[in-house]
Amino acid sequence: MQHKKKNKQTFKIRLIILLVIIMIAIVAIAIININNLEKNNNSEGNNSTITDNSNNDEVTTNQNTVEQSETIDNIEGTFIYNDSVKYEFDGNGNGAMYDSENEFEYTYSIKNGKLELNFKLDALHDATYDFILDGDTLKLIGGEGTTGGEYNLKKEN
Repeated sequence: MQHKKKNKQTFKIRLIILLVIIMIAIVAIAIININNLEKNNNSEGNNSTITDNSNNDEVTTNQNTVEQSETIDNIEGTFIYNDSVKYEFDGNGNGAMYDSENEFEYTYSIKNGKLELNFKLDALHDATYDFILDGDTLKLIGGEGTTGGEYNLKKEN
């Protein structure tokens, strides 16, 4: 009789240990899936936005202090971010982002002081930036659909 009681207790302990292991495995799988989803979202977002190679911890944006140095209804020209990334604006709401040798066409509009990029390729995330156009410098401040940060682009001559 005592032997059966001991077997039942051993069985219960083993069952509890097994359930704990299963729960830990489920939590670990969930964490891995969340991390993979975040990585996929970030990599997709980077295709549609400028890649910021600086330390993101040092980038701060206070959108309430952003003021346009000139009133503009449109942006026109080619603006270069770095050796491999540039943005073209035709002045009529059409443009393209060039990332290395890839071209990503978009339409753009300016609404309430924000530059909205709507990429034609559905796989790319649309993006909205606060911006300042000051002479030959276009400063984009990351907003919705971006990875955040501030980006200074120089107008191509």
